Amino acid sequence: MGTHGQRSGRTPLRDPQPADQDGGEDRDRQALLNWAAWHAAYEQPDSVLGKRLALVQGQIRSVLDRAPAGPIRAVSICAGQGHDLIGVLAEHPRRGDVSARLVELDEQNVELARGAAAAAGLTGVEVVAGDASLTDAYAGAVPADLVIVCGVFGNISADDVLATVARLPELCAAGASVVWTRHRNPPDLVPRILQAFEEAGFEPAGSDDAPPFWVGVNRLVAEPRPLQLGVKLFDFVGQDALWPHLDASVRAALGALFRPDCSMVELVEAMRALPVGLPSDGSAQTMLREGRGTAAAKHMFLAQVLAERFAVVEPRLVHRVYQLERHRARELYGEDVAAALPAEGLTDVHRYVTIKPSSRHITGLERTRVPLDVTVAGEPWNGCSPLEPLCGPGRDFPAGLDPEADLRALEWQYCDPKARAPYLAALAACGLPPDA
Repeated sequence: MGTHGQRSGRTPLRDPQPADQDGGEDRDRQALLNWAAWHAAYEQPDSVLGKRLALVQGQIRSVLDRAPAGPIRAVSICAGQGHDLIGVLAEHPRRGDVSARLVELDEQNVELARGAAAAAGLTGVEVVAGDASLTDAYAGAVPADLVIVCGVFGNISADDVLATVARLPELCAAGASVVWTRHRNPPDLVPRILQAFEEAGFEPAGSDDAPPFWVGVNRLVAEPRPLQLGVKLFDFVGQDALWPHLDASVRAALGALFRPDCSMVELVEAMRALPVGLPSDGSAQTMLREGRGTAAAKHMFLAQVLAERFAVVEPRLVHRVYQLERHRARELYGEDVAAALPAEGLTDVHRYVTIKPSSRHITGLERTRVPLDVTVAGEPWNGCSPLEPLCGPGRDFPAGLDPEADLRALEWQYCDPKARAPYLAALAACGLPPDA
């Protein structure tokens, strides 16, 4: 239960963010709270979104570099703050040739994009506040030589992804390039998207396979088609598109993680609802994007959010060395994980959070910190009662300034790596979509 996954340098995911001690994870997780704040992660080159932005900009730059002489038209779908195109045009020698329409629904992002374009002197860049899912938003701006669809395919249904690709020739001029992104989490839709581009008359023109994202470029080789007005390309469903394999009630609970005004009870219940499983890397972004997390990752995330949003409770992380028996593993994680344990069980390290009790707590707890264990769901939390560590009794070690190093040290001292390996492998398979 204490496994923390692999560490990775590095944020919603526009595709939704574990515990880097340099503060990168804090920035990534804060970016999840709303679409405007989300874009703050683009300013961090070591974040997942920062790295993806660099790849997208590189592909846009290449498209502009090989464009024939003369005017260049561009459109951007769900443009956000326009970092991708504006960031390239600001210094590109073809900047004066480009006229662009960026379509974005969020008013704050629109204003920020307009400000960035004005600051860069890009008089040919138009930022429109509108519904990017409607073809009417592109009337007068197409056919375009460059179509940017970044941060979209991870926030709409698979059917809508394929339907949108099929309609892209209506936005394109002859030989136009489409730059697009999609996460590669299971179920990985990238191969099917590439097939859809081929079916729509596009050929591959470049790509960056940089897990957890794919950045693709496809060039139209078929004849462009006239824009059909009044067509809805997709429904933007946000985080719901991340977890099609999860129950609707679980998705609804997890939605609190994307709301900056969620209560502490909603936050705790959202973390309890997050399925148990080992994410593909140790970042909070990946944990939320894949919809699964270990006790270590979930409690690290919870402690950081509590410290920022509800500092009065003074959250602290605790590690408990305990004995995990097969019957308890079966109750918590199911038969597959239980079967991976030795017959006698194994020693493991479990992470949980404690908070300072509020005045609402019952008499006698004034001097006692309240444990919060959000590893698995249970009876709804009332906001004050303890959520006891589900691992049972053991020896507690308060975490210091580097909880990850503390956890690794305890695992090294108390745990048998050979006995834990099958258990961790079984845990890694938890929370995956059925077809993964």
